[in-house]
Amino acid sequence: AEPHLEARKRIGFQVMIFLIVFAGLLYFTKKKVWADVHGHA
Repeated sequence: AEPHLEARKRIGFQVMIFLIVFAGLLYFTKKKVWADVHGHA
């Protein structure tokens, strides 16, 4: 097995998890903000 390939796979996996978590945070933040906006309207 190639050591570089393993490292790249591990980094890619971490990036994927980071993006999923980040997207989830953005989604919930947006929902909360929109709920606040609609609540004040």
